Amino acid sequence: SMVKVTNTALSRLKRKLKRQPEGVAVRITVQDGHVQFRPDTEQTGDVVFSQRGQSLLLVSLETAKHITNRTLDVVRTVKGDRLRFVRPA
Repeated sequence: SMVKVTNTALSRLKRKLKRQPEGVAVRITVQDGHVQFRPDTEQTGDVVFSQRGQSLLLVSLETAKHITNRTLDVVRTVKGDRLRFVRPA
């Protein structure tokens, strides 16, 4: 099963993208087990998560293999609300 993204996380991504040019979304990459987010544009073969027609989150098929069965959500931490992958209960 693929990676899932909550509406809360999508809304958070939308806010993050406000200052980016049109057509830019957030790409998830996994490096040494660490998930990283960076601005990028859609590439062929990407899994794209969108809200109301706006692409918000991009995941390459290669990256998607590393984060199957996980859900991207907004998690409250000591440093404030953060985007985090959680394993579904």
